[in-house]
Amino acid sequence: MIKKNLTAFLFIASVFTAVAQQTSKCEEQIAAFEQTVKSEKYDDALQQFGGLVKKCPNVDEKLYILAETALVYKIESAQTKELKQQFADSIFGVYQMHNKNFPKAKNSNNINKALIQNDYRLADEKEVFKMLDAAFVLQPHDYTDYRAIEAYYNVYLKRFEAGQEITLADFTEKFGAISTQVMYAKNRIADRQNQLKVKEKTEPLTQEEKDFLAKANKNIDVLTAVGENVDRQSSKHFSCKGLEEYYTANFEKNKENSDWLEALVNVMFLNRCYESGVLAKGAAALYKLKPSAQSAFNMGTIELRKNNIDGAAEYFDKSAQLETDADQKAEVYYKVAGILRNSDKARTKEYILKTVRANPKKARAYILLAEMYASVTKECSITDFERKALLWLAIDTVKKAEEADVKYKGTVASMIENYEKRLPNRDEVKEAGKRKGDEIVYGCWINETVTVPKVK
Repeated sequence: MIKKNLTAFLFIASVFTAVAQQTSKCEEQIAAFEQTVKSEKYDDALQQFGGLVKKCPNVDEKLYILAETALVYKIESAQTKELKQQFADSIFGVYQMHNKNFPKAKNSNNINKALIQNDYRLADEKEVFKMLDAAFVLQPHDYTDYRAIEAYYNVYLKRFEAGQEITLADFTEKFGAISTQVMYAKNRIADRQNQLKVKEKTEPLTQEEKDFLAKANKNIDVLTAVGENVDRQSSKHFSCKGLEEYYTANFEKNKENSDWLEALVNVMFLNRCYESGVLAKGAAALYKLKPSAQSAFNMGTIELRKNNIDGAAEYFDKSAQLETDADQKAEVYYKVAGILRNSDKARTKEYILKTVRANPKKARAYILLAEMYASVTKECSITDFERKALLWLAIDTVKKAEEADVKYKGTVASMIENYEKRLPNRDEVKEAGKRKGDEIVYGCWINETVTVPKVK
């Protein structure tokens, strides 16, 4: 009995060893196959694929993805429709093998098949629509390729405008779903981008991860453009009232769906439905669910339109705190400064200084501060001489704008010329009991000290 068990054990062990050796050999061969594809030797790659798919069909999904790359090139370079169709059929075969050998894998093969049919005019519009529509319904989470979203929307819009059994209610529903899908795709890219940025601080990234990071911002920008185009083409069919009704009817079941809420807010802003109750409700729900620089900025914009200056400034400040991009942070701080300029000069100056700390090249901030120094009126209880003396500070401040960005050189020169005409003359300095080197201390919102220069 012991001998039989030992024999069985040795047999099983030998099988596992053989499988491990075969897997290792397959991995080496797939790695070589990858290099062939990257070297753009596509004919050689396809010959390799024929042998690999027989010996190593379920070792690594990369085998099928690389084969697709080679075959897409062959389609693009084919000179006749018949040849394109042959290579397309080969890709579809690769998709079938991929699905068979990796049945639990998440992939976009069905979507890619529809795109190939559409891109190379290998199927009629009705068939392409059927494939894209089925994939959109059955696997929405794989619908992240901007080409798929754009193609699906364009075909749907065309059918709607042609009166092909799609009602306005149907179209509005689909528009809402596609707008949400754009947000979903953008957010998935952004989420992975952030994860990889964290990862690369402590460990090296794979080549695939490096490639993803290199393309992430561009892909997000393209999706943004697609979303704006979807809205632009659809807007002629909508009114704010219609959008309000759609988003209100669907709010409760989507109030925990941040992608849907982002789409709601974005759509209502793009269509200038600023007075919409569901816009305010959606923006508030989104900010609560997903506090971010953008969601806080949305809240600030809504409060500003209500003329709630303090409320708007608070949300914009939060937006700037949450912003990770220095230039964008400076932009938001500068916006707050502009909002507060006529109501609270002390806070305005505070936000101007925050602006230039975030981005020292923000020349407009120095120009705004110089204008404030040059236009002090009665709010600080200073003498006429002290008001004129502030122009020295205004000149020093506006010079920083040119240092920050040379394109403001002309603006700075014009402002200095204007200020110099209003500076205290020698008699006024003497009458004020001042001379070169004396300091003039300002309180109020100014909170600066000016040293009297030599006056001609």
